[in-house]
Amino acid sequence: MNPLDNLKDIHAPSAIGVWPPAYGWWILAMLILAVIVFTSIWAVNYYKIRAAKRQALQELALIDHQHKEGLAQLNQLLKRASIRYFTSINVHQMYGDDWVKFLVTSFNKKHNQEFIDNITSLQQSLYKQDSTDNFDSYKKHTSDWLRTALPPKKSVIKQLEQDHA
Repeated sequence: MNPLDNLKDIHAPSAIGVWPPAYGWWILAMLILAVIVFTSIWAVNYYKIRAAKRQALQELALIDHQHKEGLAQLNQLLKRASIRYFTSINVHQMYGDDWVKFLVTSFNKKHNQEFIDNITSLQQSLYKQDSTDNFDSYKKHTSDWLRTALPPKKSVIKQLEQDHA
């Protein structure tokens, strides 16, 4: 009796399947999923934070110089947008020079003298009759402020809090 007669034929191992994937693929899938989730959360927050800014710009487009309250509407729009974004500062109590100083300080560009003059003139024009001469300029600078100052940077908020403490 030959001991080799009892041996079975050699079989090749079964092919390696695709499932379950290796640990590296699981880690890569989790990283991609985490990136997608965090990007989605960031995008939603970005959209929500800028919602008041978008609404203010839409309202600004509707303000017309032919309306007798156009200048007051520009000022009210600036005030509402400021109240929404500068919650830690008593913006609703500001008027006159304090209000102008607040707008100029919160404006992110270097203090443009034209902007300062225009906002000061807007504030003075609120108390005059039929003072819609520079309405387009006032509207342009209001738009510039809304686009540039909102939402405010943390450093600007901190500076304004120190100024109005």
